[in-house]
Amino acid sequence: MEEEGIVSIWLGNFESKEDLAFYAENRFKRNDKGEKVPSFTQDFFNGDLWPFEPEVFDYEFNPAASQDPAVVAEPLGEEMAAALAELYSKGLDQPYNAVIAVYDFQFEGSRYVPGAPVRFVASLPYIER
Repeated sequence: MEEEGIVSIWLGNFESKEDLAFYAENRFKRNDKGEKVPSFTQDFFNGDLWPFEPEVFDYEFNPAASQDPAVVAEPLGEEMAAALAELYSKGLDQPYNAVIAVYDFQFEGSRYVPGAPVRFVASLPYIER
């Protein structure tokens, strides 16, 4: 649900920035059998097109995967990287090369969706500058 000052974060692995963009932005694609192609909104928001405002949605790709949460979250800024590193002080369970962030949104669904290339890791407070 929308909540000002909160950012919800997902981490995942993709072959390329284009693959991440396709997954993150895909909302209407279907395969040759007419079945919906998996997408971020289908996996975590029951296919709701944009349960959040699109302008508060961001995703970043780093070709070098890491288990260090500060490295994976670095594209979100120093404060978010530090907060995620504090939350996962022993490191992540596996290396990740992609981060998806939805600002001003408190995600309350499942952390892990079988078959999804990303998993929800945290909702954290942030200060907009």
